[in-house]
Amino acid sequence: MTFIELLRKLEARLGYHQFPLNPAAKSLKDLFECSPLHHELVMRLAQSMFVANGCRRLTDPVARDATLEAVAPIRLQVLQSDRTDIDLYRLIEELCAALAAVFGDSAPPRTPAPARPTAQIISFAPFRANRRIKSWA
Repeated sequence: MTFIELLRKLEARLGYHQFPLNPAAKSLKDLFECSPLHHELVMRLAQSMFVANGCRRLTDPVARDATLEAVAPIRLQVLQSDRTDIDLYRLIEELCAALAAVFGDSAPPRTPAPARPTAQIISFAPFRANRRIKSWA
């Protein structure tokens, strides 16, 4: 599989909004048609996979191990960052699952344990019962 084929498969699995590939792309600089939803992260991932596989053109072949080794440190950094929101978390997890599916891994992706709530949840129902709506009519 070539680098551009890999990205086309990721675009098909994750969506155009995450990987808006330019069909006429000739180099890494014009790879995306417009800005991806998480521009910095997707650009870092694409550049990292490109370099790790020793690619010089978009039509150069990619290997499973080199691609996953390129994604692993970025994934770890995203998951450990205080600035990571739920969208970035889901993108990086879905990307790893998509890479596993594209490269034909037989093991299902690991699902994270459900998070315990860290805040107190207050019900609105008692407060809504006491509220009266004023009418200007």
